[in-house]
This record gives sequence, structure tokens and C-alpha cells, in this order.
Amino acid sequence: MKKLLFILLICLFCMSARANDTSGTVLPTGGVVFEKQDGIKMKTEALYIRPGQIEVNYLFENTTDKDITTQVFFPLPQMPAVETFPQGDLAHDYEFKLWVNDKPVKYEKNWTILSGETDITALVPVLFYTEEEIISEAELARRVEMLQPKERQPFIDKNILKYGWILDPVRGEVQAWEMTDAWQKQLSYSWQQTFPAGKTVSVRHTYVPTAMTTNVGTPFSKCIDEDSQKYQDFVFIPKKERTYSWQHLDAQDYVEYILTTANNWQGSIENFNLLVESPLKSVGCFDGEAFYGGPYFAVNRQKYTPEWDISVDFIAKGSIARPYRPRSEPVLYRVDGPANVRKEPNGEVVGEMKNDTYVWVWPGEKQGNWYPVLQNNLQGYTHKQNLIKVF
Repeated sequence: MKKLLFILLICLFCMSARANDTSGTVLPTGGVVFEKQDGIKMKTEALYIRPGQIEVNYLFENTTDKDITTQVFFPLPQMPAVETFPQGDLAHDYEFKLWVNDKPVKYEKNWTILSGETDITALVPVLFYTEEEIISEAELARRVEMLQPKERQPFIDKNILKYGWILDPVRGEVQAWEMTDAWQKQLSYSWQQTFPAGKTVSVRHTYVPTAMTTNVGTPFSKCIDEDSQKYQDFVFIPKKERTYSWQHLDAQDYVEYILTTANNWQGSIENFNLLVESPLKSVGCFDGEAFYGGPYFAVNRQKYTPEWDISVDFIAKGSIARPYRPRSEPVLYRVDGPANVRKEPNGEVVGEMKNDTYVWVWPGEKQGNWYPVLQNNLQGYTHKQNLIKVF
């Protein structure tokens, strides 16, 4: 039981997370300072989260009469640079890809590594082969041992490394080089962007989040009470549907996404749109409250100012297939309406979408002139004449 609790604590420490674009400055020491950028408004954000890939589309508007050039950052929060018990792919490549106005754009990688509160970024390139890389304690010990004495000495002089005892997964407890304090890494992607006066700029990026699998059946999202009746009912498997001996679905991949950096731009997000796709179900936190979603969970908000970040637990039977492939790719549309939503093409009306609101659409599943749509909790079909593509 103690061993399981220890592994759970390690998992909580190692959770992966992502963030909205923000403006900032790279410091000479290698760190990044995120700054508020007045004059640039985020008109639209379309955030699509699914296992194995996250996609974000933005539409920014320069509300001034002058061009604005700034460094734009996509930051990841602090994460362990060295793990006691490795979780997933240590040599992870986020496969970050960036497009501005539909054209690929090159970007830079910025990183900072702290040992406690000491910035050791200038020292660690001899130990890390890529900026994205996370290594195990045993691998760190091996790489330190391979250093020349003169390369190793600064770590000793600054009391960053010492010769002690570590837990090797193969050899057990062994004497080797170890950290004197936990190492935390901050990674971000950045590029210089010019926003023309009075015009809009579209930004799109995709990346592969770290495959953080809990394998313990317990949700990591902090607002979910696993003992609540609602959660118990949500993950319960009826006897006729069980393919395993246990009675509940398992919490699998866990993802956090930082929304609050959007507040560094001018005002609120004019149109915010979130879609979570899960192989089976998802639970998580949005706006500080728990949500319970089926294969899809959608949020469409206007004049949205995020005060909380989002977290998602993907719930599944067994394990999620790698790589996960969505059934079809959703696209964001604007409603040219109002527009009725029908249970099926030409069928019963189940609701109405207001003019100039936004909706997720599945063009690949079109039936004649009818598209499947999802707006908040309203889902069904609407006619293509009522929709205008946004991204």
C-alpha cells in the first residue's frame, strides 16, 4: 500500500500541462517573463483536446492604428527534469508545429532548469541531449559519471550534485551521483510576430502531449470527488456490458491546459470554443467546476475571461490505443442564423443556435446538405446554409 501511495504521489508530481499563447521576453539568463500586450485582442480561440494530440486555433486582431511586433510564447508549466519513477516516454518529442496565416513558421525553444531555487540552465546542456527530454535518476547518474572531472566540478561546487544512494530499477539501491534538490524544467516555444495595424492574424499549432497514464482508476482532476455518487454512477459498468472482472471504468490519460495566460492579451476572449474528444468518456475541471462528458464535451463562450485552468481525465476500459485516431476531424463554424438543430436531417427540432455564435461541426459526416453539430449541450444536425467556416 505504501509503495502504491508513493507511485501515486510521483504521478501527481509528473502531470503534463499546456498553455495558451502569450506575449513575453526571453531573459539573458535563459528564463522567460510573460507580459501583458495591450492593443492585441484574441477574437477567437478553438481548443481541441484528445488523447495524443492537442490543436489550438487563434484569431488575433490588432485594434490600434500601428503595427505591433512582439515575441509570442507558448509556455509549458514547470515539470520534473529528472524522474524517480519514469512516467511514459522520457525522450518525448512534442512534435510542436506552428502555422501563421496558414503558412508554416519556424520557432525557437526556450528552457530553464532550476535546482530548488537555483538556476542551473547554463550548466545542464552537458547532461540533456534535447530541450524536451526528461531523464530518470539512474540515467542522470550514468551521464554524470561520463562527464570529465572539470565538467562535473561546477555541479559539486554549487552543491547541485552529490555522491549518494539512488534506486536503480534494475540493480536496486546503488551508490551513484544524485541531485541535492529536485530539478524542475520550464519549456516554451516562441516566435517573433508582427500584427498589422487594424488587421487580423490567424495562428495554429498542434503538438503531442506527454502520454501520462494513471493506471490506478483514480481521477487526477482536483475538482472530481471519486467518492461522490455522481462519479461512481458515471464510471459504473452495467453487468451486461462488462468485458473485465471489475465494475468501473478506469481513469487513463491526464492532461492539464493553462487557459489563464489568455488574460495577457487585450480584454476577454471574444469567442472561446473548447472540444474534448474521448474514446469513451471524460471527466475534468472547467471554470473551477467538474464536468462529465461522453465521447465529446463542448464549451462555447462569448466574452470569456478565464479564471481557472482546465484539466481532463480520459476514462476508458483497459488502455487507450496508441496512437488514438479520432473518428473524424471536427471544425469550428460560425452560425449564420438563427439556425434550428434537428434530431436527424429534416427531422424533429431539438433546439436553436443563435446568430453569430460558434459551433463544432463534423464535415466528414455530412448527410446530403446536413452537418452533425455540437454547441455546448445541444447536438444534432443543421443545414449547411446556416454555417460559415471559421478555421
